[in-house]
Amino acid sequence: MSASAVSPYGADFPQGTALKVLVAEDDPMLRMILVKMLTGTVDLQVAEDGLQAWQRFEANPPDLLVSDWMMPGMDGLALCRLVKSVPQFCYVILMTAKDTLDDKVDALECGADEYLVKPVEPRELFARIRAGARIVALNRKLSDDSRTDKLTGLRNRRAFDEALASEAARSERSGRPFCLLIGDVDDFKSVNDTYGHAVGDDVLAAISRMIEQAIRKGDTAYRLGGDEFAVILPECPETGGRECLGRMVKAVEGFRVSAMRGPVGLSLGVAVFEPGQSATLDSLIRRADEHMYSTKRVSVK
Repeated sequence: MSASAVSPYGADFPQGTALKVLVAEDDPMLRMILVKMLTGTVDLQVAEDGLQAWQRFEANPPDLLVSDWMMPGMDGLALCRLVKSVPQFCYVILMTAKDTLDDKVDALECGADEYLVKPVEPRELFARIRAGARIVALNRKLSDDSRTDKLTGLRNRRAFDEALASEAARSERSGRPFCLLIGDVDDFKSVNDTYGHAVGDDVLAAISRMIEQAIRKGDTAYRLGGDEFAVILPECPETGGRECLGRMVKAVEGFRVSAMRGPVGLSLGVAVFEPGQSATLDSLIRRADEHMYSTKRVSVK
């Protein structure tokens, strides 16, 4: 869905939402209405029953689920429970002919965010989807903020831990290695002690920008905390990791902020994750750390 996608029901979605919607409905007529309503305004997936919907969800998790309650194989309540059991946020709109108070309470207690009684007026349903899109956009912002380092703008340690585990799983599936770079600022404590923490912050922010400029598109840089940085290089052999390390060293070489008398050094280490070797992520980080400290000892000498 483009940011300017406009619905035939008179209103567009929040700018930049790019909403992925999964529709689970066993009634062919209502399913056709929903498809006609949403095609061209969202990234749409369609399922004919609850089991198929769960398979679609696992393969490509949506931002918003519109589901019937009464379906063969797996009903809407069971589907809702499964959807809400995974960490990824998904807004759920449940539709049903059941309209007692107990039914509504059951649906909400299963995790449904909206409850609509059939027959559903298309304009109201579309308005509810737009309301859900606003919640999705807010959740995305909150999630992104919680994974961003405020000083440097890089991704933070929480984002790094998640991305490293995800990349290792992808590497095992694809059979392709990836590299991890870890680095820190040489004698950063003396920078803070000599010039003050404001200058130290300027150093970290500037080095972060240099790191981002030195890495490939698709690589991601992280601030792990203090003066420690990391870069994950997907589908990258050790030779590629060492080439990236060289670019980063060259980018920072001779750098200093205006308040400092001398340049700032950045020590870096690289380690490669080879799929199928049963190496742990802790050992990968340790090997990158060890390589970094070996380069630091050489540079100090």
